[in-house]
Amino acid sequence: MAGVNSQIEFNDMVNIIISIWGNVFILVMIFSLYISKNHDKNNKNIKNISIPYTDEILIFYILIFFYNLFYAIISMIEITDIAYAKQAYLTATFLYYIVGAMLMFLFFWFCKKYVADPMNDKILDVSIKVMTTIQVILLVLLVVNIFTGIIFYYDDIEGYKHGWGYFVWQGYIAAALTFLLILLFIRFRRLNSLLKYILGIVVTLPIMAITFDLIFEYANFNNAFIIIAALLIYLQYENYRAMYSIETVLQMEDAQKKLMMDQIKPHFLHNSLNSIIYYIDKDPKKAKEALVNFSKYLRTNLDSVNTEDLIPVSEELEHTKVYLALEKLRFEDKLNIEYDIQDENFMVPTLSIQPMVENAVKHGIRKSETGSGTVKISTKETENHHIITIQDDGAGFNTAMLATIDDSHIGVKSVMRRLILECNGTLEFESSEGRGTICTIRIPKN
Repeated sequence: MAGVNSQIEFNDMVNIIISIWGNVFILVMIFSLYISKNHDKNNKNIKNISIPYTDEILIFYILIFFYNLFYAIISMIEITDIAYAKQAYLTATFLYYIVGAMLMFLFFWFCKKYVADPMNDKILDVSIKVMTTIQVILLVLLVVNIFTGIIFYYDDIEGYKHGWGYFVWQGYIAAALTFLLILLFIRFRRLNSLLKYILGIVVTLPIMAITFDLIFEYANFNNAFIIIAALLIYLQYENYRAMYSIETVLQMEDAQKKLMMDQIKPHFLHNSLNSIIYYIDKDPKKAKEALVNFSKYLRTNLDSVNTEDLIPVSEELEHTKVYLALEKLRFEDKLNIEYDIQDENFMVPTLSIQPMVENAVKHGIRKSETGSGTVKISTKETENHHIITIQDDGAGFNTAMLATIDDSHIGVKSVMRRLILECNGTLEFESSEGRGTICTIRIPKN
């Protein structure tokens, strides 16, 4: 029996050392990720780039830190004779299980957000919801364990002991991870490289740890394997981060070049100048106002090519009004403009609203049966988004064509790309032929 106790104490010492040094590495990785995230925000070239999975990995590391911390406390209590050992041991063990459950919840949420939802995978979505519900039930059993000891308890003679609920808990974790591994393996080809790596590491290593724990009675491989998983994910993440940043910067530069080309509109410039020439003799005052608007329009378009920052939505709306004033010069009463501006306290990419208004005029109003109509521009705020709506009662179109839209379509593709790259925004259309179009831009508040 003394030999067994010596072996247990030796294993506890090894686990304490692994947990402490593991937490040192985890802290370094947490600070490194946090600093990198802030650096990216402040970097002139990539400040609008959000590296995927960064927040989730940070949460994962923070949970691992406390997971190792509580286990180190448990191991230290086991090899020391301190007062109130039973209460301290039970509290640390309870918190250890709580953090373990939080890790499972994080993993389920991660799979739902980045695999099930993007793929619209109903089977995986339902499976994750069922597994999450079971984990909630196990969490309730853990709370009840305080009074019943069904998962673990502390014997005054033999110390920490497993109840029948422990095997249910561990068995469920192994079964859930194995089941998810099978489901994810079927879908692996549709995932990006980093997502494959993260999911593969997070699923396989805990299963290996549980297997080793069952084989070696007095060892605990769980924390050691989790630390290894964290290190492997960190190395792969840093490599992915560098490649993702470079690729996204190149995409933004390409979008900027496309923006520059979009602004070279000889037909619009020619028509605006002809309208101004027409009014020079007929209405000099109107011609002068038009020249001022024409100058503002050109200056804003040229300045936008070199603008790397988001701009206040009020500036973009002002540029849109200048554009519409020039169009009104040509179409007069055939073009009606309405505004409903309820929200101006947010930022947008330059030339994100005006091109969509231009589409409404050229492809909606002008192509309608009467060649006339109304464009309504509105903004509002919701709990999570700033929303811009451009609505027209013109010709409308079949939205199925958006799936095959090409670079020749004025501004749409460029705006879509820049909204995604610069502020994680979205651009959506609702339309039907002969009944007008609603264009909606959503800018997340975060």
